[in-house]
Amino acid sequence: MLDYLILGSLTIHEMSGYEIKKLMSNSTAFFSNVSDGSLYPALKRCEESGLIRSKELVENGRYKKVYEITPEGRQVFLDWLEQPLKPFKFRYEILIRLFFARNLTQDKLFQIIDQHIQQLEDLKQSLENIAAGPAKYADTCQKATLRFGLDFYQYLIDWFSNLESQLKGSENKPALANQPENQ
Repeated sequence: MLDYLILGSLTIHEMSGYEIKKLMSNSTAFFSNVSDGSLYPALKRCEESGLIRSKELVENGRYKKVYEITPEGRQVFLDWLEQPLKPFKFRYEILIRLFFARNLTQDKLFQIIDQHIQQLEDLKQSLENIAAGPAKYADTCQKATLRFGLDFYQYLIDWFSNLESQLKGSENKPALANQPENQ
């Protein structure tokens, strides 16, 4: 997937590795996060495969390596865009923890839910910052992916907040740690 993110980024214009990482941080990080440790080997792999090429520049007295997509790379990217989608698989660690929450104390369960709500609020805030800045220049589909992220995080915040309220007020609480199970 990272190779396609690189190729797609370079369809916008030529960029350095730093600029590609910055673009991804302000755009695709919501649905595909990339580390520096994986970006630069992927750039090298794409270059060795002939999908991109680089040139070295000196800008303000500093060395800079800039990448551009090759015609072969553009075709590989376009072919990928047009491929049928693979089946969607959803993995979400906190749902596994919730499924087995009977092994937690009620306080620990609420602590985990509260921690996750805070994480979601932080992630949503980072997207709001992107919406207020870099996204001003995004196209309609790019803005739609940002809106999806904002709506998705808000949905999860609401869902976990409602779950917590429901658990606190419910007589049908899950069997939690150190509590006998109802048979």
